Amino acid sequence: MENLILKKLGVEPANSEAFQILISALNNILPYAKSLKSLETWNAPILPNIKLLTTEELEFIESKLSKKSIIPVSECQTMVQRLVPQRKKSAAYYTINAGVNFMAAMVSNYLAEYGKKKLVVADPFFGSGRTLTAALNKIDVKKIKKVWGIEQWPLPALVGYAAILQILNGERDLIEIVVGDTFKTFEKFALPKADIILTNPPFTRWKYLKKNYRDNLLNFMERLGYGQYITRKEVSLQMVSMFLSDYMLKKGGLLISVLPISTFYTIYGKGYKSFIKNNYKVLAMLESKSRSSFSHDSGFKEIILVAIKEKPEKGLLTVFAEVDDDFKKIADRIMGKNKVFVDLFNIRRLPRFLDINWLSLFGKKDLRDFLVELFNQGLEEGTLEYWDKALGDRSIVRGVEMYGPEFFFIPNKYWKISNQNGAYVKIKNIKDKTNLNLDKKFLVKTLRKPSLYDRVIELDVESYMVSIPPRDMEDLPTDWQKYIQWGADSDTAAPAIKSYGKLWYSHVHEQMRTKEPFGHIFIPDKVDLGFKRRGVFANYSNRKLAASKNFYIIKNKDEKIIKLLLGWFNSTIFISSLMLLGRRISNNWTRLLKNDYMELPVINVDNIEDIEHINESVDNILAKALPPFWEQINRDYRYNLDLSIVKSLKIENPEKKVKKMYKILNNYLNK
Repeated sequence: MENLILKKLGVEPANSEAFQILISALNNILPYAKSLKSLETWNAPILPNIKLLTTEELEFIESKLSKKSIIPVSECQTMVQRLVPQRKKSAAYYTINAGVNFMAAMVSNYLAEYGKKKLVVADPFFGSGRTLTAALNKIDVKKIKKVWGIEQWPLPALVGYAAILQILNGERDLIEIVVGDTFKTFEKFALPKADIILTNPPFTRWKYLKKNYRDNLLNFMERLGYGQYITRKEVSLQMVSMFLSDYMLKKGGLLISVLPISTFYTIYGKGYKSFIKNNYKVLAMLESKSRSSFSHDSGFKEIILVAIKEKPEKGLLTVFAEVDDDFKKIADRIMGKNKVFVDLFNIRRLPRFLDINWLSLFGKKDLRDFLVELFNQGLEEGTLEYWDKALGDRSIVRGVEMYGPEFFFIPNKYWKISNQNGAYVKIKNIKDKTNLNLDKKFLVKTLRKPSLYDRVIELDVESYMVSIPPRDMEDLPTDWQKYIQWGADSDTAAPAIKSYGKLWYSHVHEQMRTKEPFGHIFIPDKVDLGFKRRGVFANYSNRKLAASKNFYIIKNKDEKIIKLLLGWFNSTIFISSLMLLGRRISNNWTRLLKNDYMELPVINVDNIEDIEHINESVDNILAKALPPFWEQINRDYRYNLDLSIVKSLKIENPEKKVKKMYKILNNYLNK
């Protein structure tokens, strides 16, 4: 009977845990109602569906309303998230205690500072109401004008409603919890603009949303007046969520939101960063001391944003800090009530290289201060320049993306190279010993993956990428026809066939033609900051080569400049900037994208006087098998390279600067 009742009430999934949570929520609500039957007239999630239940089903529910089986509603608020259908796909992660407790402390301080009388408190992405309940406990019920939320799933919405009803002593007219998709629903209801929004919006990846849904969201943003801040068609759901929150927040209102840190360093977040810098007093951005996120079971690196919707004064400093059990101290510090140490930044006046990634403003103070000072000196001297000015935005290109590496790379797990000359590569099938002679006209020497080249700067590349022009198979040499047929029959080329159809074997050639992914310097797309194996960052070839999408290729023809750039990318200065400014994609791995490189200072090839000294330092290690990066600190060859770079930048006291950098990095390593 439990499952039948849940289905009639519109609750999914219909199982015993969901029923137990339902009973516990009803137990919280019934003290404020005449009877279970009377709840069908209430404006609340699920409750109107009670009219669909039979007398027998109502009696069954009433029989379960005993104290022994009741779970406290605060526990239900956490438990119910596990029952959300397709939870990971919809990114339904509820806020942990550290997050909600901080929000509550911050609301208390905000009210003391701003003295609001009658409040509308809201969460447009309500979940089970965890963001609101802790804060509402800090507010006198007499000051509440309205509490509202929107939640896609009925059971979490009911649990949150029950928790809030109890806090507000049964004043149900003060509560409106709407069930539905926030973006489709909010315009249908006359919800009042809020004085306080506390939220943890969904982080679903844009590409996982259906196309018509994405199009509707973009149209939605245009209607609300935020279209100018959508800088790319591939935006992010959390950014759309934040614009909706802004639309529903009064001037002078408080916004506190859990957000993935990627909101503040990805390309699609650029518009929102610009918006909040100019339209909000951003009081603080916080990260957790003990974990990567502020949400249960989330794999995202998250922060909490605290902001007031009013134009910021010019000198406003934003707090960047870690928070855990000391949430009350941090909340007090944000409002200027104590002197707990925090990092403070004017986010409207950050240098370009810090503004690309606000994650760089958390911790790492010694490393950040060192690089800011060094970069500023170099920029003033003209020995450093931002990449787009020094090298141009066409000087770097991502490598070739191919579908089916075990076909398009030779050798591969099925074929080895048995012989080659100037015109042909002879390959042998490892299993059936078939031999094929492949015309080199359709092969391009190509770097495959960074781990193959992580110890020596100078490359010895023996791998090829298949690059066949768009011709019918019968027009190709016989052995190439055989290899292509093998690719189709073995399924190694299945991804390419699915994506490109008849001429699937030519999709690499088109990229070779349009992108021209050839150069002498190659830097990995992503890198393990632990440098457990990697001894070099940038690789070099005296011959022009191509590379897979696992690399960026630096395009430059002048050999002296190539060596100069090679020294820069393998210098400890550059690797330090990668540690500070890279986009963290896990605890250890980081990356920079092309747009990030454009915002970074790079050695100014037109204004360096001592090129020969740097090139000599590079030549000394070009063919050397280097140990992992951390083992190189203080070794002569690394010191000589770094010192030659720092001297060429005309940095004061270069020897002291290099030693200071090594000391900072050693401290960083030992943490």
